Amino acid sequence: MPQGDPARVAGRLDTYRSRSAKWHRQVKVDRCPGCGHPHLHRAPIPLVRSVLKNAPCGTVYVVILRVTAVAA
Repeated sequence: MPQGDPARVAGRLDTYRSRSAKWHRQVKVDRCPGCGHPHLHRAPIPLVRSVLKNAPCGTVYVVILRVTAVAA
């Protein structure tokens, strides 16, 4: 049974370089609404503004990705 709308949480895209010199993106949530801890998630391949994620603690939430301006 649906429990209603999932919580909305602010998140951001982090980019890091692995040992194999490849660049990877991940979604970082600073504070989980369920347990209060930060969580990392796989980033969606097509860039979107929000994505539904399951936290390791079992909480389901919608991550609203911050759009940052790029200075030219």
